[in-house]
Amino acid sequence: MGLLALLLAALALLVAWAAYKRTGGELGTVLKDAGVESRGPAGAGSDLAEWREDLAQARDRLLGRRAEVAGDRNLDQVRRDVEQVRASLEQAYHKAGDKAGAAKEQWKDLDVDLQRLEGQLKDGGSKALSTLDSAISKLRDATSPKDDKSPKKDEGDRRR
Repeated sequence: MGLLALLLAALALLVAWAAYKRTGGELGTVLKDAGVESRGPAGAGSDLAEWREDLAQARDRLLGRRAEVAGDRNLDQVRRDVEQVRASLEQAYHKAGDKAGAAKEQWKDLDVDLQRLEGQLKDGGSKALSTLDSAISKLRDATSPKDDKSPKKDEGDRRR
């Protein structure tokens, strides 16, 4: 009888772990939440890398909606998308925490722009495209490598 109970407990543990992994959980996160210092994948470097990855995903998602904003199409759906981007960036910021230093300022700055964009999309203002471009630019700057100090050439500079 004890063996059956042990087997059922192990099976329950596996099912719970699979559900946790499916929602994006990691063992390092569990250890960090429990107060155990981790040097593995959920360390500070990983938090910063995840923050940058979340910023890149937000940038790509907003870039995908730029044509719709420029053409005044599907603005309500774009607004809902911006709302989701804001929520996911807030969650990513809180996950990165204080270890990702610059994340707080980046998040606050982006959140203000995205909140303004939401209002402009709701009201149908013509400034939405400019605000969207500003947010995309900030996301681009936040995800670009910091060690590259040389100015980047755009497509027009390659004509020679």
